[in-house]
Amino acid sequence: MVCADESAKCMDEPPGLLRRGIEKIANFAPMKKSLPILLQIAVWVAIWSVFAFTGNTSEHLPGYYMVITVRVLVLALFYNLAYYLLLPLYFSDKKRLFYLLLPLFFVGYVGFSVGVDLTLAKPEKMFANAEKRGHSSKNRSWSWLLIPPVFFSTAIFGAAAGFRGVLEFENKKMAEEEANRRRLEAEIALLKSQINPHFLLNTLNNLYGIAVTEPDKAPEALLKLSDMVRYILYDCAQPVVPISQELDFIKNYISLQQLRLPPNVSLRVDIPERDPGGAIEPMILIPFVENAFKHGLTTRKPCEIVVVVGAENNRLNLRVENEVFAHQENRQGNESGIGLANVMQRLEHAYAGQYKLNIAETNGRHSVFLDLQLGAA
Repeated sequence: MVCADESAKCMDEPPGLLRRGIEKIANFAPMKKSLPILLQIAVWVAIWSVFAFTGNTSEHLPGYYMVITVRVLVLALFYNLAYYLLLPLYFSDKKRLFYLLLPLFFVGYVGFSVGVDLTLAKPEKMFANAEKRGHSSKNRSWSWLLIPPVFFSTAIFGAAAGFRGVLEFENKKMAEEEANRRRLEAEIALLKSQINPHFLLNTLNNLYGIAVTEPDKAPEALLKLSDMVRYILYDCAQPVVPISQELDFIKNYISLQQLRLPPNVSLRVDIPERDPGGAIEPMILIPFVENAFKHGLTTRKPCEIVVVVGAENNRLNLRVENEVFAHQENRQGNESGIGLANVMQRLEHAYAGQYKLNIAETNGRHSVFLDLQLGAA
């Protein structure tokens, strides 16, 4: 390894490589599956070591270590039976079977432990000075034989129940989060399916008016509409689209509306020509612009519509203003009720905590200001 003028960098490389190597090993699928097994083996080895190397080890005969090994293996066996077979019955609504097998679990462990004590775990076979200390098989009472296994079986079951309960809680939490995510996705898909036909219906009505009153403008309007339909049918099927496509859609819509505007309407549009970068939910901006043209036009006096879009630092700002006329003061959104209510639901679903929306009426003008955090393209 050559490190002429970059000694600091070279010294930093091994820890970085080591860290990445550890992360790769930790994320390796077989390692994830085997980690609980390795951890459990380590725990049982630690328990065996506590029993095997505490006290006066010089008195321990080979039979002592054999009995300790048998006991630890049985502890591990009954723990896994409780964790993988018995407790899942309780959490899967098979409680009757669980309560039927639970006494058998305790009786089985206690019975096995007593059997080991009466056959293998005789003091004279386990300790060199058993006779001198007064420890013998004849001196052991039934309470001495029963109390330890009852305690250990309760401890085993308690540990298994605790860990299984935590696992079931986490699984239930993850299942609820997944169900909520799928429900939100279904709601957003429904909202999109509602707004697209609604928007097309309004646009076709406008196109019909252009074809009747100014047929020479109909071909240009059809081309604009073709681009818009292509966007709705293909691009809007994605969860998010590049912001540049959404802005092009708005430009086409405004161009289509300009073909039918009367002379008394002043239209001020400021939309970036260059791609600002970032992604956005499709068709989430157009209802604000559509409402301005739908409810902010009249032929009786001068009126103005303002559409300004700004994008900077991965944030988008939309400002839409239009006149409010007496016969339209109570008509916010589209007549069908889909417009603003729809887009506000979508904003809350997809951009909760990441947007600011202000809708107000001041001095006879209706204004909308939206500040939105764009996603990654």
